[in-house]
Amino acid sequence: MNQVAQPKIIPQPKDVLRFLSSWDYRAEVFRITDLVVARNIVDLDAIRALCPQDEILVELISYLARARRHVLALEKPLSLGVVFAVWKEVRRLQPNSDTNPTGEDALRAKVAELNWLFRDTPHRWGLYIVDDDCPEDSLRVARAIAEAEALSDVYFLRLADALPAPDLPMSRLKSAALSTKGGAIHLGMLQAACDGHDYVMYTDCDNSNHMGQAGLLLHELADHGKKVALGDRRSTRVLEWQTSRESESYGNYVIKRVQALLDFDLLLGDVTCPFKMFEREYLLDMLPVMNVFDFTIDFDILGYVKTSGAPVAIVPVVSVDSDFETTWISLTNVRVWLQKLQGFLYVIQKYALPHNPEAVRLVREKLWTAEQIRKVLSVSENGVFRNGQKLTIDEQLGMSLAEVDAWITHAQGQP
Repeated sequence: MNQVAQPKIIPQPKDVLRFLSSWDYRAEVFRITDLVVARNIVDLDAIRALCPQDEILVELISYLARARRHVLALEKPLSLGVVFAVWKEVRRLQPNSDTNPTGEDALRAKVAELNWLFRDTPHRWGLYIVDDDCPEDSLRVARAIAEAEALSDVYFLRLADALPAPDLPMSRLKSAALSTKGGAIHLGMLQAACDGHDYVMYTDCDNSNHMGQAGLLLHELADHGKKVALGDRRSTRVLEWQTSRESESYGNYVIKRVQALLDFDLLLGDVTCPFKMFEREYLLDMLPVMNVFDFTIDFDILGYVKTSGAPVAIVPVVSVDSDFETTWISLTNVRVWLQKLQGFLYVIQKYALPHNPEAVRLVREKLWTAEQIRKVLSVSENGVFRNGQKLTIDEQLGMSLAEVDAWITHAQGQP
């Protein structure tokens, strides 16, 4: 019998703010989830009765309850290293307030969520915060918060201090200025593995993905012998992106269609989900092969995972998009797409992934420079037209390669 797809829950602005920034909400999540676990409640309607009028909360608690049960059932003590990078994260790291409306108190939130997940168990965790050459010195802010709160098991690394490095993969990175997330994540994971953590994962600084869900990934590695667990934000009932974010703006859909037309497979659609976990020895084998230090780090990692043949689990995780301080905006749309398109082609070549060579040709010829991408984004922002009719987003995403090629050629010929 085919399952009927359930309609997505679309977070409203008040839902986003509460999910990301409210300590009252977080405390309620902990309270209700503990109750659900204690009473062994598994039915979604029974959970709904405990948190009426909030389907996001229902979905989140159903996942967190499973994660907590898995951690409580683990027999052998284990340790988990969690890594995230910081670049222009000063506001997210600090509490939400009238003067800091995009604050998420992200460091204290992660510590609270990890403490909740592992409470009353023999397991331990460590949190690694890595500065990615932040111009605002986000690491200093994070360190001050940790010291003020006397937070334990939190470690601070600065990418610039680790370079030049003698060993792979960091020896390939000549300076911190050449990293866009990737260098910091690799350094943090390497340090966590060298510190002896049995499992290592990376995430983002923001609170989009409740850390309690790490128990779902641990279950796959510790109980089922998987070497890698990959979070998938698209497989829950909650819509993973805010439609207002710049990466979802109308001007991006022609390039999104080009990405789809490249037609290469990396195990799941949500390649960039910042919720990936690795068994330690597998990670130590993987890291020396890594040589991508920008936004396409996820593609390099999944290229390795896919071609290694290791057992992999794809794990749905509830996520609410933190768009307020996304680095996409700071880096600019053009720079992100330039990194991504060039990164896609590099990973296709590096791992000999099956792909559409005509789409690769299109990228190399017409989307290979910042100026070419800037032109396409600029023209498409005003609408993509065919025979005088403005195409919908769905129509753009259904364009053939020939149609996309012709439109990009036309756009780049505009004054």
